Amino acid sequence: MSLIALPPLICAVLAAVLFKLWRACIRVQRNTLRHLPGPPSPSTLFGFAWQFWTAEPTEFHEEWVRLYGRTMSYRILSDICLFTMDTKALAHILTHDAVYQKPYKVRTYIAELVGMGTLLSEGEQHRRQRRIVNPAFGPIQIREFTDLFLNKACQLRDILSHEVAMHASVAQVDLYSWLHGMSLDIICEAAFGYDIGTLNVEARSNELCDAFRLVAQSVTRMSLWPMLRFFFPILRLFPEEQSRRFSKARKVMGEFANIRIEEKKREMEDSKIGKHVRRRRGDFLTLLVEANMGASLPEGQRLSNETIIDECRTILVAGHDTTAITLSWFFYNIALYPTIQEKLRNELLTVPTDHPTIEELSSLHYLDCVLREVVRLYPVLPSSLRIAMEDTTLPLGEPVQINGQAHDRIWVGKGTPIVIPILAMNRDKALWGDDAFEFKPERWDNLPEAVSSIPGIWANNLTFMGGQHACLGYRFSLNETKVAVFTLLRVFEFELGLPAADVGRTPTMLMRPMRLSDPDSGPQLPMLVRPYRRD
Repeated sequence: MSLIALPPLICAVLAAVLFKLWRACIRVQRNTLRHLPGPPSPSTLFGFAWQFWTAEPTEFHEEWVRLYGRTMSYRILSDICLFTMDTKALAHILTHDAVYQKPYKVRTYIAELVGMGTLLSEGEQHRRQRRIVNPAFGPIQIREFTDLFLNKACQLRDILSHEVAMHASVAQVDLYSWLHGMSLDIICEAAFGYDIGTLNVEARSNELCDAFRLVAQSVTRMSLWPMLRFFFPILRLFPEEQSRRFSKARKVMGEFANIRIEEKKREMEDSKIGKHVRRRRGDFLTLLVEANMGASLPEGQRLSNETIIDECRTILVAGHDTTAITLSWFFYNIALYPTIQEKLRNELLTVPTDHPTIEELSSLHYLDCVLREVVRLYPVLPSSLRIAMEDTTLPLGEPVQINGQAHDRIWVGKGTPIVIPILAMNRDKALWGDDAFEFKPERWDNLPEAVSSIPGIWANNLTFMGGQHACLGYRFSLNETKVAVFTLLRVFEFELGLPAADVGRTPTMLMRPMRLSDPDSGPQLPMLVRPYRRD
């Protein structure tokens, strides 16, 4: 059949596709980054797209660094991607957020779940949102939630005690599920002053809990169609299972947030006219609404109701799932290393109360070392991505060889994707030493000087990132984690409920624990729990 015999619409589509392929080929050929060292593409059409979609790319990157050096390029579809573990280059990227932004494809893909909150916004919109949101995450505000952390951790302790009593002193539980529920309870009360009751074993299931459960269990095996929807946004007009779950969760979170926002606004209006209102002090939404309605804020700087709802969605997802994942990997490691568990428990038992202050928790040196090691080796997000918004040059601390010549700056064209290798930097042997892959809390007593060049906001690592897009809620997450560990480890002994070799990380954006022999069951961490008895 000739092209002339085809319908005009199909001819137009074919012509458009061929034109785009032609332009893509021209763009690849003209991109000077292709002269950087790097691995050959396994696919003429996809490059490394399929490999990176179906497997976490950190191990690929680490092997390539060994072969090609710390700054390289490789192809994904028609894009020449820049990869660097040069700390000077990474610091430059993270501190120049007007030039290096999250790619539109990534932002719109994640926005299917959380909307365009501070996590995903860029430019002036991000600065405006951050100015209003930032005060709610200050050290003083976070300190006020210590009692909430303790109450919820004690509630989980009591649940596990009941499980242990029901199973003759040894209970096997899915610890990830319980930690996820505790974190969801905490963020709902901290953010909205609302007790969702996830840890109430007698309470009926609610729509918000069910929505989060669906999202957490949505994908443990990556397939072709979600990958195509990610790389080609036009295909998002055609939903699939994950996108339907995201859409449902986004709708449920939006309805929940809208109800809470209207309640806060009514409380503020009633307080203005002198009505007695019982207000829950200190929750994030109250601080956010007050800041947004403040007299000192120009009308043009105020956030819309939909933007505030997106902020609420972001807080709900980022504020509980990430902490639950970190806590899960914390307990995984102390179960894997009983001597570390025992040493840590002995330190926690030196505190003469079950309800410590945040200052008492901060003084526990070994707890801090173990937490730093968990955060270093088990970042929730193993890598991130930026894209150059204009033609620019990127300074390097370690020159790279291009066509036999050393260059301490490289040209980066507009639209170039740049990989931020979080996990690879956190365990880089060139910075951390030959034992970088080992779980060693003692390393924090004598860190190599080289790690001070890593441009992260906390503990010489990139887990919470750096610059203007550094994690706003990192103090909240760290304090919640410390309280939960303090409360549970003083009472229980933890042992893996499956072989360590069967524990893996989900090949999804967030690195949740999973059972390799049963990936279809979603994230889980089977754990044997026993009561701790002092000799």
